[in-house]
Amino acid sequence: MRKVFEVELNSPDCDAYATLILPALPHAMLDALERLGLAEGQLPGWRITRAYGDRNPFSLSRMEGALPELNALALRLTQLNETELAIVDGLAIMAREWGGPSIPITQAIDMTYSTDCCHIIEEAADDQTLGRFCAENGFVLEAESLSDEAFALLDFERIGRQFRQNERGVFTRGGYVQRREELKQASKNLDFTLQKPDYAILAELPDGSRVKLPTPLGKTVVEEPARCVDCTAPALNGLTAMRSTLDQLAFRLAELEVDGELTKYKAVLAATGCDDIAQALTLADGLDQYAFDPEPREPDEVASGHLKELLPEEELTVLLPNVVLYRYGQAVMEQSGGKLTRYGYVQPAAGPVQDMVREQTQAEGMSFA
Repeated sequence: MRKVFEVELNSPDCDAYATLILPALPHAMLDALERLGLAEGQLPGWRITRAYGDRNPFSLSRMEGALPELNALALRLTQLNETELAIVDGLAIMAREWGGPSIPITQAIDMTYSTDCCHIIEEAADDQTLGRFCAENGFVLEAESLSDEAFALLDFERIGRQFRQNERGVFTRGGYVQRREELKQASKNLDFTLQKPDYAILAELPDGSRVKLPTPLGKTVVEEPARCVDCTAPALNGLTAMRSTLDQLAFRLAELEVDGELTKYKAVLAATGCDDIAQALTLADGLDQYAFDPEPREPDEVASGHLKELLPEEELTVLLPNVVLYRYGQAVMEQSGGKLTRYGYVQPAAGPVQDMVREQTQAEGMSFA
C-alpha cells in the first residue's frame, strides 16, 4: 500500500509520543494508541510530519479532524489515479483560497469522492495555454471566423485569465481545474469508528488476495507462501512464511491476547529485533523467561524502579536527589541485559536478551540474526 502521511501522535494526558505511517491497517492503528497509553475510545492529538510523493494534494496542509478521519483520507488517496489526484489538488487550492488555510478532514474526504464534479484541462498550465485551448476548441465565438494570421494575434493570456476568473478555476501541477458542481457529501456515510479486527494476522497470498488468520477450526489450510500485512504484533508486518506457520503464530497471538501477555510479547519482539516468523514462534513459547515492566520508558525510570527494589523508602528519599539517574539506569540495563522498548522494559531471567534468544533459536536448529 502506498504511503501517504507520516504523523506524530501525542497523548493529551502525558508526554508520550508515537509515530505512525498512514494509511494504517487496524492493528497498526490500535498498537500506536496502546503505545501512547490511551484509554479505550480515547483518541490522540496528531500532526503531519511528512507527506510522501510529489502528487499528494494535501501535503503538509493544515487539517482539522480526528486520527481515524485522517487515516480514511490517506486510504482514499491511494485509490485515486494521477488525473483524479490533480483534480483533488485543485479542489484543495480552491478551499484554501475561499475558506482559509485550514481544511476540515471531512471536507477533504468529500473532495476525493467528487472528482467527477470537476473538469480538468491537463494541457493548460497558465492563463496563456488556457486561453489558447479555449480559443482553439470553440469556447471563444469571435475566434471561429478568424484567419490563422489573425488568430495568432489574439491575447490568449487575457482570454485565459477571463475564463479562469469567471469560472473560479485554478492551476495545478496536473493542469487547469474547474469545479462544475457542489462536492458530494460522502464523509457523512462513512464510519470512522476504530474497531478491533476479527483476525490476529491478515496475510497476503502470492495472487494478491488476503486471508484472515487464524483459520477457523475444521477448515483446511492451503500450504503456500504468505506475507504478514496487519498483525496484532506490528513488528511482524512484512515478514513472510508458509501459510501454515503464520496460522500457527496467529493462534498463539490470539492466546497471548486472552492471557493478557500480548503487550509483553510485543516488547520482547522489539527488544530482540525479531525479523523471522520461526523466531517469533520461539519467543511466543518462551515468554516466561523474560521479565516485563510496562512503566519505564527512559533509563532514569529504570534506575528509579531498580533503587525502589533495593532500598527502603527513607533511604531512597535521601539518595534519589543525589544520583545521576540516567547514567545509573544505563548501567543497570547493561549489567542485566535489559532493554527499553516502545512498550516498556524487558529484562531476561538470566543473561543478556540477545544471548537468550540465540540460545533458544540454536537449540531448535534456527539461525539468529
